[in-house]
Amino acid sequence: MHSRRDTPHAMTDIIDAHLSWMTAEHYATATQRDRRRLLLHAHAHLPHSLDDVHPDELATFLANPSWSRWTAHTYATHLVGFYRWAYLSGWLDSDPTATLRTPPSGLTRPKPVTAAELHHALAHTGEPWITCLMLALCAGLRSSELAVIRREDITAEFVHVVCGKGGKERYVDTCASLWAFLAGRPPGLLVRRADGSGVTPLWISHRQHRHWRAIGLPGWHLHRLRHTFCTAMWQAGRDPLAIRDLMGHVSIATTQGYSLVGHDRRRQAVSAIDDLLASWASRDDGA
Repeated sequence: MHSRRDTPHAMTDIIDAHLSWMTAEHYATATQRDRRRLLLHAHAHLPHSLDDVHPDELATFLANPSWSRWTAHTYATHLVGFYRWAYLSGWLDSDPTATLRTPPSGLTRPKPVTAAELHHALAHTGEPWITCLMLALCAGLRSSELAVIRREDITAEFVHVVCGKGGKERYVDTCASLWAFLAGRPPGLLVRRADGSGVTPLWISHRQHRHWRAIGLPGWHLHRLRHTFCTAMWQAGRDPLAIRDLMGHVSIATTQGYSLVGHDRRRQAVSAIDDLLASWASRDDGA
């Protein structure tokens, strides 16, 4: 496979053109940044670079044992998106991902935190992680949203997520616990490093694990608190469409994927069968 524009910096040109296309298509800035990083990494580490690669080489690249299944899945998605665009737009003469088997994401059922875990985390967590914890738990914020949320974005009524996933804006109704926690904060970024400087989503993703391990919660991550935000409302029987909007999802099916249905609700659901049989029995008795 070769590029159709044979210049000394052909692949750099192609990547730049691809990112310009992503900007025009309104891809999120974080997505563009992550794709650029992955493409440059692959270009440097594949045996014959990005523009002269065999599908088997891509499969070997994605089978890196140090990567989680989700990481490999995400990287494959970036590569497929890039090569499909490059082929269809005429930059490359073939698409090596056309027959590539995308690694499974490895996603499992929702895993909200337990009450005991939450109590332990609240008792042993300082800044900036306590603010991250409260915003993820009480407003369902993602790491990318935690990095940019400002005090002036939050009122007693709403948490204004200015740039959510996909660059989309949303409003999350402010719960009383979150407002009590943040009301006295000064304007500016809510999540900061020890020296007062801002953070990036990547910084949050990488550094959080060190903190959770240090306080005895290995395997914890902030996205589990987003699961908890969704599950708590779902198990309390709140309006599914309202939960979908609060989570910033397009489809209610996506929201359901974040919600662990507890034993009590499942038991309550199947009790409808007992009620049905009882109604049939009473009808037969009266016949």
